[in-house]
Amino acid sequence: MIDKEGAQVIDAYFVPKGFQLTSFTERIYESEYENLILRFPVFSSGDISELSQTIKANRRNCLLNLKIAEVVDIIDSAVQKWLDPNYPFRQLAEKWLPVITGYHKEMIRLELKRFMRTFRKKELLRFLDEEFDNPAVLDEFRPRKTGGFSKAYGPKLIFHIFSGNVPGLPIWSMIMGLLIKSANIGKTSSSEPLMPVLFAQTLAEVNQDFADCLAVLPWKGGNIELEESVISEAEAVIVYGSSQSVEKVRSRVPDHKLFLSYGHKISFAMAGKEALTPDRYNQVAHRLAEDISVYDQQGCVSPHSVFIEEGGAVSPKQFAQLLAKELQRYHEKKPRAEISNEEALAIRAVRSKYEFEALNESEDAVYGSSEGTSWTVIYHNKTAFAASPLNRTVHVFKCTILEDSISFLEPYRRYLQTAGVAVGPERLFRLAEQLGEAGVNRICSIGEMLHTQPGWHHDGQLNFLDLIKWTDIEKNAEQDAENYDPDAE
Repeated sequence: MIDKEGAQVIDAYFVPKGFQLTSFTERIYESEYENLILRFPVFSSGDISELSQTIKANRRNCLLNLKIAEVVDIIDSAVQKWLDPNYPFRQLAEKWLPVITGYHKEMIRLELKRFMRTFRKKELLRFLDEEFDNPAVLDEFRPRKTGGFSKAYGPKLIFHIFSGNVPGLPIWSMIMGLLIKSANIGKTSSSEPLMPVLFAQTLAEVNQDFADCLAVLPWKGGNIELEESVISEAEAVIVYGSSQSVEKVRSRVPDHKLFLSYGHKISFAMAGKEALTPDRYNQVAHRLAEDISVYDQQGCVSPHSVFIEEGGAVSPKQFAQLLAKELQRYHEKKPRAEISNEEALAIRAVRSKYEFEALNESEDAVYGSSEGTSWTVIYHNKTAFAASPLNRTVHVFKCTILEDSISFLEPYRRYLQTAGVAVGPERLFRLAEQLGEAGVNRICSIGEMLHTQPGWHHDGQLNFLDLIKWTDIEKNAEQDAENYDPDAE
């Protein structure tokens, strides 16, 4: 829609067909060629209760009558639209997400395409098969190996509270809820309120009745009245965000309701000397720079620190210098998003701290972008571990033996997420055993840290089964029922 002054107008919400919202506020985004007006609805806790009842009724009338194969086909049809570069909503996202989030347009274009590919039919089937021996248990009672039958039930309504640090991630949570045949209400983040709405609208294009089983709404975080209204209607609550935000919501969720959270996490990378040979070290540095730069380390799977083993063709310090050059190259192609004064001050404080320490330790060094705080590499001539202030700031630690660095992770155990590794096959599983024991729940190749696989255990948790309740028909009930067959012998 275009307003009278030529700005593009988009509704930053999605509700089922026929559900009326009448009061709105607007937010204006300015680009070089055109302005965008996002319309945000104004609603009450009463509206939320009515909406919750509506989508739960729609679930009974639609989702519960679909086979899981049909659910997969509907989602896949929506995803296929997004894989077409000419699809209007994809073009809309590629046009305006850079303006809304500040991320480079080419980064948005490439990462959205990669992200959407993880929800094609074949990936969704893998996702289901990862946790269900037979996904048909979501449709009907299925025989058990030990006798009897079982059926899996998702919550009647899931309330999702999304974070906005990485565009598109809320789609993962929405799809997860739909696959277990739950109605869904998602609260968007003010920093990225668009992408979940666009995907919901695509589902409506494919199957309106199916899309009417969900709603996507924006409101300012911390609105206790609205949040408690949804929590009272929902059977499960899923929260993404900072640890502080997660705990605030957790305190308001009754014990009898399911609660899943994905809070603050820290990831890191490790490169063994076998990956630092003359024909390999440049590629490792290049791929690591991408892991650091994509979405400016805002994702929980982005590396904060890097462990570099001695004994390769380049020393750990030389590798840090190579990494700095690669970060500069990436910056020239895809500059970092604008950051707040507080974020810039945090980076400058870290730079100053380690520059001062380097005066006493001549082998330590800080390599930073000449233009502001666009990227920073802090080299440590010893093994330790440190969290990053993010926004393309990374610590590089020297270690004699890669495995010995794992002991330095212990203070961060509860926050550990992904380890990106570059090691040989003979040590991969040995290293993985130790990393798993240290609390790491995902191990991948350097260069793939931001690209999770279908069915991965997010934060070490099950994606479906933690939300599922089971009903069992025991073998004795099955056998006894035969006695009441009028035609029984």
